[in-house]
Amino acid sequence: MTRISRAIAGVAAVAIAGCASPPDTGDPKPARPAVEENDAAPLARADKSARAVDTVAATPAEVESELRELFGAADLASLSEKLETAADTPSWDIPITINSAVERWLEYFQNDGRENFEIYLIRAGRYEPMMRAMFRDAGLPEDLVYMSLIESGFSPRAYSRARAVGLWQFIASTGRRYDLGISYWVDERRDPILATKAAVAHLTDLYEEFNSWYLAAAAYNAGPTRVRRSIRRSGSEDFWTLAQRRYLRRETRNYVPKLIAAALMAKQPEKYGFTGFEPHAPMAYEVVEVPDATSLDVVAKAAGVEAAAVAQLNPQILRGVTPPGERYQVRVPPGTSQDFATNYAAVPPSERVTWVLHVVRRGDTLGEIGQAYGVSVASIRAANKNVRPRRLRVGQRLVIPRAGRIPRYNSTTVTARTRSSRRATTPQRPDGPYVTYKVLSGDSLWTIARQYAGVTTRDLMRWNGLRSSRIYPGDEVRIYTDESQ
Repeated sequence: MTRISRAIAGVAAVAIAGCASPPDTGDPKPARPAVEENDAAPLARADKSARAVDTVAATPAEVESELRELFGAADLASLSEKLETAADTPSWDIPITINSAVERWLEYFQNDGRENFEIYLIRAGRYEPMMRAMFRDAGLPEDLVYMSLIESGFSPRAYSRARAVGLWQFIASTGRRYDLGISYWVDERRDPILATKAAVAHLTDLYEEFNSWYLAAAAYNAGPTRVRRSIRRSGSEDFWTLAQRRYLRRETRNYVPKLIAAALMAKQPEKYGFTGFEPHAPMAYEVVEVPDATSLDVVAKAAGVEAAAVAQLNPQILRGVTPPGERYQVRVPPGTSQDFATNYAAVPPSERVTWVLHVVRRGDTLGEIGQAYGVSVASIRAANKNVRPRRLRVGQRLVIPRAGRIPRYNSTTVTARTRSSRRATTPQRPDGPYVTYKVLSGDSLWTIARQYAGVTTRDLMRWNGLRSSRIYPGDEVRIYTDESQ
């Protein structure tokens, strides 16, 4: 065999092998880091003599002649077609098994689920590049991003009946386990960056336990306890065995086939008839820091962009305003952070917050609340979609649009939240020293009184003009420490 023949035969063998379907070897382990440049030096030295033999380049005519001699004219055309097909065929780094369960999902996504799947493909453009980078940096299969497709359709605002939230559909307990903050003001399960970071950590833990991406995915859906129980009862660690024997719930039995079908279609949409759609541009942003309780519309105005653009980059901010009591980092569109810094510095502090929180007290009505803040009932209802004017609950929280105005009372003191005249009396305050106590969650007048010698619940009610002993977090209670003075 000539020098060219040896080279061509080797290339052809590798190409043909690449065109063939590989056997199913089970679930792959996380990808190993790329070899550093210096690590390749021993291999280069070991192969030096072999490479020195074939140093003369062959001409195109010589290559074609050798190929025809090796494969024949007809086979040459077939080989060329296989090489071209192999170059255009995507690969996957999660295990791909084709069976009847997967085929059913492929059929569903192409028919009944077609409209939604196309929406998911469009949204993927915004989040998939960021997700792939985070999985790659963690050494995990990048195609795990398609779990977000089947979990949420790549929507950070997705919400399920099980109260799972965000791109990765975390329930509250799992979200908090992976350091996602959840409060009245912020839900980081909706944060694309932080939620993906949590998903990477969660999937790493699941793979380390089950040593199978199919079982890790099943545990992500059903919880690791259910999967452990199924393995123990069945005596098998094969997902398909667990599914066939129905040791897993129906939703979980469908989860892995659905993931495989989504991965197959999302990487080659044209093959399955999805054409003519334009994916969203990849998520891009800069970060600015603002003081506490800053409205996103104020941030947008200072940055010179639409409020919707800032809201889209910060879906974790639930009330349109950053959390009170802490500085907060807000994402703004690329190229706007400098304008923001300049313009925001010129905004008076009284105009930096255009929303305020109101906690409903006994006797409150939307009309009274609106009058106190100088806003219409319609504005309050628009800002609180689920509010029922005739069914306000004591302790219910309402977001009040302020349009930069200071309300006639402060929302953190006893007098701040429109205490009804039916509850309030004129305070009877003796002369002398006193302390102001800010009520915390779980406090009561009785527990506060016990902290001060000689003070009773009745004293606190009399000193603060209260007809009821009910108090709320954020209230301020005046306490006279020595009434004789």
